[in-house]
Amino acid sequence: MTVAETEAAPVRAPVWRSALRYWVLAAVLLGVLVWWGARTPFTGYGGVDPGSWPGSSVFGGWLRFDGNWYVLIAWRGYWFEGVDVQGPVAFFPAYPSVLWALHNVTRVRVELLGTIVTLICGAGALVAVYRWLADRLDDRVARTAFITLLVYPYAFFLFGAVYGDALFLLAAVGAFLLLERDHAVLAGLAGAVATATRPVGIALVLGLVAVALWRRHAVERTDGHRLPRLVWNRLRPADAGVLLSAAGLVGYMTYLWVRFGHPFAFQQVQQAQGWDQGSGPRTWFKITWLQQFTNYPGWLRDWLQHGDPGTFQRLQYATTVIVQGLLVLGFCVLTWFVWKRLGWGYGLYCAAMLAIALVGTKDFQGTGRYLLALFPCFAVLGGLLAERPRLRWTWWIASGALLGLWAFAFGRGYYVA
Repeated sequence: MTVAETEAAPVRAPVWRSALRYWVLAAVLLGVLVWWGARTPFTGYGGVDPGSWPGSSVFGGWLRFDGNWYVLIAWRGYWFEGVDVQGPVAFFPAYPSVLWALHNVTRVRVELLGTIVTLICGAGALVAVYRWLADRLDDRVARTAFITLLVYPYAFFLFGAVYGDALFLLAAVGAFLLLERDHAVLAGLAGAVATATRPVGIALVLGLVAVALWRRHAVERTDGHRLPRLVWNRLRPADAGVLLSAAGLVGYMTYLWVRFGHPFAFQQVQQAQGWDQGSGPRTWFKITWLQQFTNYPGWLRDWLQHGDPGTFQRLQYATTVIVQGLLVLGFCVLTWFVWKRLGWGYGLYCAAMLAIALVGTKDFQGTGRYLLALFPCFAVLGGLLAERPRLRWTWWIASGALLGLWAFAFGRGYYVA
């Protein structure tokens, strides 16, 4: 490049600065919507905490549903009353442990710390995602993919909700970034934070191992063999560091075993009344989700005719789970493209995440926010939208509108994910 070309070349802002600009704008808009939603009368759901605490007038709308469990864990620790009773053992320890530690240092209320920690982790996670995108995509596609993630309907969980999703995404993307830079041990430690944050972390362990093998070209097909074989001599001893990522899950299971005698209590308690997430054909084949489809027209007709609040709540719940189920199906298609375009390592990571969502929930409730961790899918989707301006803007407007509606509804007390 000549001196003249160098002087004419545009000066690009650092990735972290560009990401934070978008983050600040989104944080302000979503914060206002959640605050506005929380100022309206609460719905009839039991997940709303009407209590007052320093900062609740501004940030109280971010403490909803599972957030109350995280606050209880930070205050009181864990207890287990059997698999038929809802309990905190269903929620992994990394996020409430951070809240507990910060409270003991700062004496700030745990409820407020939950929003602060999520904001910080969400900002860090988005910077890390943008960095990962910029490492393998051109500027236009990376920016398109990043904005597509930013306006994703469940992205508000990265902007203040007292949930562990922001911490999980930060740890997961950080683990892959470290692995791509040949810091396998540090990647494993970051992965351990992720597996101590959410039960879907087992997919991250598989993903890190797969990407480590893929980067070393340690798995190959040979003539005369139907299955690929592992070429051990292409691996380095340090690559085994990614196995440390399982430490978070193993550590929590060990704790549950020693204290309560149930290493899988986090999964067993899901069958408790009110959660009703037991395993079996009804869950695997999404019978409850399909029933939402069949009942939807009738509920909609009844609500339009009579305006019954109870019918509206059923209609609202059905709408959210139907949307989440359709998103899961769409991400299954995107995963196939991830496998083809970004490598089978990242493809296996996305497939494992989706498999947990497909097998572990009766009606896809909650999967909308789980999909935030499928950042390779957003890379593929960004590539698709970058070449189609009309589709891109249509997607962003529709997705952004749903994001705003969901954020308002979350603050209002509706169970949207």
